[in-house]
Amino acid sequence: MAALELFVTRGFAATKLADVARAAAVSKGLPYLYFKNKEELFKAVITEAIGGPLAEATDMIDRFEGSSEDLLRGLIAGFRTFEESPAGGVVKLILAEAGNFPDVARFFCTHFDARGRHLFARVLRRGTESGEFAPIADIETTAIVIVQPLAMFSVWRRSLAPFDASNNLTSDRFYEAHLDFVLKSLRP
Repeated sequence: MAALELFVTRGFAATKLADVARAAAVSKGLPYLYFKNKEELFKAVITEAIGGPLAEATDMIDRFEGSSEDLLRGLIAGFRTFEESPAGGVVKLILAEAGNFPDVARFFCTHFDARGRHLFARVLRRGTESGEFAPIADIETTAIVIVQPLAMFSVWRRSLAPFDASNNLTSDRFYEAHLDFVLKSLRP
């Protein structure tokens, strides 16, 4: 989607609907037929970028028959696939624009962030109920503790990492270390 690429590369505030129309090779007025304003287009971009991967993750959890550890690995691998795609830049964009566009931030939190955390909580609950994971006093908060470093790595990779000449952290190293840390803390 042209809007996603422009929003991620230029920023939401700096992108005009006319820019989106030009990039999509449509008439200048066409976006207004579908979106009453730029914030509505931003919500559609978020829905398209994040909605599909969340539906796939939900389906994976619903159908998964292996261990909870393998399910958690699969969920994190799915997050990584999303994060490394062009759509992954939407997380940084939402964080960058949240203060200026609180309605969009609330839309993201309500419809997508909470759903993502819920998926991780489901895996944690499944693992504790089966005895694969140690008892967890607060599953919802533990899900946040697991998922937020993933989101922040995505933001860091797209913002500060390109300017840190001394940094040699690769995505492989980050995801391996994160999984190792999380799994060691969950095992009984």
